[in-house]
Amino acid sequence: MGFFNEQLIGLDIGTSAIKAVKLKKTKDGNELTGAEIIHFSSESVDDLDPDVRHALYVNSIKKIIKQKNISVNKVVTGIPGDSAIIRYIKVPFMTGDELKNMIPYDAEQYIPLGMDQVVFDYRVLAEIEEDNQKKLEVLLVAVKNDAMNQHLQLLKDAGVDPAVIDVDAFAMCNAYGLNAGDQAENTPKSDTVALINMGAKFTTIQICEKDVPHLTRDVNIGGNNFTKDIQREFNMTFSQAEELKKEHAVITVESENMILSSIPGGEDEKSIKIFEAITPALNKLLNDIKRSFDYYESTVKRSPVQKILLSGGSSKIKNIDRFLSERLGIPAEINYPFKNININSKNFDFDYLRANAVHFNIALGLALRKAAGR
Repeated sequence: MGFFNEQLIGLDIGTSAIKAVKLKKTKDGNELTGAEIIHFSSESVDDLDPDVRHALYVNSIKKIIKQKNISVNKVVTGIPGDSAIIRYIKVPFMTGDELKNMIPYDAEQYIPLGMDQVVFDYRVLAEIEEDNQKKLEVLLVAVKNDAMNQHLQLLKDAGVDPAVIDVDAFAMCNAYGLNAGDQAENTPKSDTVALINMGAKFTTIQICEKDVPHLTRDVNIGGNNFTKDIQREFNMTFSQAEELKKEHAVITVESENMILSSIPGGEDEKSIKIFEAITPALNKLLNDIKRSFDYYESTVKRSPVQKILLSGGSSKIKNIDRFLSERLGIPAEINYPFKNININSKNFDFDYLRANAVHFNIALGLALRKAAGR
């Protein structure tokens, strides 16, 4: 089973929701024929008994696949980044056949497990010249057999057939590539972009230069951290805190002095308390993102990040884009994934798509794999 083959329907199995995107290739490009999301209504999925959690996933996948706009049992799924070992390496230039023979042996020094313990794949990213020598930049991906088998069992129990299994972070880059050519007028083109997906369990950072991924990192801070901080502050259930976060969370930004603890008067008292509760987690997330950017510039030795594109449920927190932009000194915006997708107004509620668009970046990237051959 390869990570980089052509794929079909995009099915994003998250820790707070299941998302599915179905595309149809037409002479005018890609047409959206299905976009569905099922949010989990229970407490934090991580706190559930493993059997209960498995049943929740199985039933949710069955439900979304039965939606009339999806209605398919052959899907494309992604492994979350925390279940994958991802390495970017450079090797001497060689032919495709030579690389195929060499890479399983060379990969052993980068993968901290025996090659018989993982499902392994690779992709050539680019041909480069370094120290007057021609080289290949290669992406290595490995997933533990246990993690892969667990994922396959989940899909089997849900009655769906995986055409191929990808890694979520690369689906993000794939979706971005569809819109990479779109630049606002009088705005410099951004060749190096940080795609940041703020999920429930963790935040995935993918830095792409000219649509090619060069750094992938998962930060163990996500929407659940914010929800649990609110839960403690207000002494309520997780579900209640989640709703409070969605309705009242606002990040206060001081454009001039960036003092997060200084909150201007007139703000809603509940929003102020929420902001104060989540500020420590926000600052930790900010520092982890900054460290990733610094590592990229100093170690990978690539161009600095020129733009940040945010997706995932927590990117809906008001002012999160301004907060990151002002603290990092880099333009940040919410990543709307359907810019270059044809959408029939008769088949979709545009208000629904706009309200949920940030949830669909990974599912769209998975669905695009077949159409783009990426």
